[in-house]
Amino acid sequence: MNYDLNKIKNIIDASILANKEDTFRLASHLEKLPETGFQEYSTMETLRKFIEYQLSDCNIKMETGIARTGLVATAGPETSPEIVLIADMDALKTHDAPEGLMHSCGHHAQMAVMLAVFAAICKENIPEKCGFRLSFVATPAEEYTEMNFRQELRKKGDIKYLSGKQELIRLGIFDSASCVIKYHSMSNSPERVATVNGTLNGFIAKQALFQGKAAHAGSAPHKGINALNAASIALMAIHASRETFQDEDHIRVHPILKEDGMTVNTVPEHVLIETYIRGATIEAIADAAHKIDRALVSGALATGSAVKISTTPGYQPFIPSLSLGELLKESVAHFLPSNLIDLHDHSYASDDIGDVALLVPSCQLGFSGFSGMIHTANFKVHDPDQAYIQPARIIADLVLKLGTDHAKNAEIIRDSFKPLLEKSAYLEYLDKNFSEKSIDFRDEFIIEKLHYCYEPCIRS
Repeated sequence: MNYDLNKIKNIIDASILANKEDTFRLASHLEKLPETGFQEYSTMETLRKFIEYQLSDCNIKMETGIARTGLVATAGPETSPEIVLIADMDALKTHDAPEGLMHSCGHHAQMAVMLAVFAAICKENIPEKCGFRLSFVATPAEEYTEMNFRQELRKKGDIKYLSGKQELIRLGIFDSASCVIKYHSMSNSPERVATVNGTLNGFIAKQALFQGKAAHAGSAPHKGINALNAASIALMAIHASRETFQDEDHIRVHPILKEDGMTVNTVPEHVLIETYIRGATIEAIADAAHKIDRALVSGALATGSAVKISTTPGYQPFIPSLSLGELLKESVAHFLPSNLIDLHDHSYASDDIGDVALLVPSCQLGFSGFSGMIHTANFKVHDPDQAYIQPARIIADLVLKLGTDHAKNAEIIRDSFKPLLEKSAYLEYLDKNFSEKSIDFRDEFIIEKLHYCYEPCIRS
């Protein structure tokens, strides 16, 4: 079929601009519906109603309730190459926010931007005309929080993995995708407006539960085992390990004390440390995790207490597709001068888009328009056009470059892509990272073994 790509781009761009008030209203409505991971039911319903109302004349296939609260809407010929627009759904518990919960990571903006692109392209029936499939995928539970709740869901069989995209990968949502596109909000900066081909750290998560022995802190502390002391020594051992981390691995370890004693008059019996171990590669994360385990055990050893270390798989490092990123760079350059585009960004933060990018060519556009600092109560839209409309225009331009001529460019990128892991190996890797190990230095057998090992050294 003959068509003028530039003419189509102009039509879609004009549509996004003409319907920007709808985008603003949707973003504002979603911002007022903050919900945490795997509980985004009102958000899912809002997205469903928007698609049904705005695209009632389009042939859209939609499914809701995927991984509890996810949504997938697809347009275009069923057997054609698929381009996927991803948007996160969940909000974040945020200090000083109303009711302690808000979209302080800007996920409401992701949903509004990607739906603006999806709606503009589908209204003009572009997927059918050009021979590609376009999917909007709303993904739950990107923020790795409320672990006790998620572990309970896992025990009940409601989910198997602890993040939305990991669950969607397991359920096959990305199995047929040729390319995946994501957008993320950024704080305003005089140095840049957009980032392209930025990378992210991956991580694994650990909890260490130290078990001591309660006693009266004033009259009989010698009869207790201070679990807080064990945790404090473990924290110092973690800090002592930092000089062994190599700069190029981008390791970040940031433990917190979650439970640290009941009353000042009692020797603390239970103390919980929680931490992420972030890094730029899977191998670097594994090496750092071994050192952190060793440090945690050292606190229990020094105080004669017990420790149970629980590990859960976090997210994989985000390594974007360079060829997809090149096309994204061209689209950004169509709207911004080159001095405002950052092509070398590396963030030490993490996102489960890294898991998708292991398996499918993926890219992410970072775009400003927000004031304040991300993950805080002062992270808010400063310029709605910059936060919502400009990124939508850029992403629409990229989709059309990928999708025209039966998604020729998307298929070239997909065919040349070498996944870092096959899906089966990836899921096996996640499974292996669910682990628990315990050691109890209150146990007489272990103490005897330690004496046996170290007594010859002491004598010599």
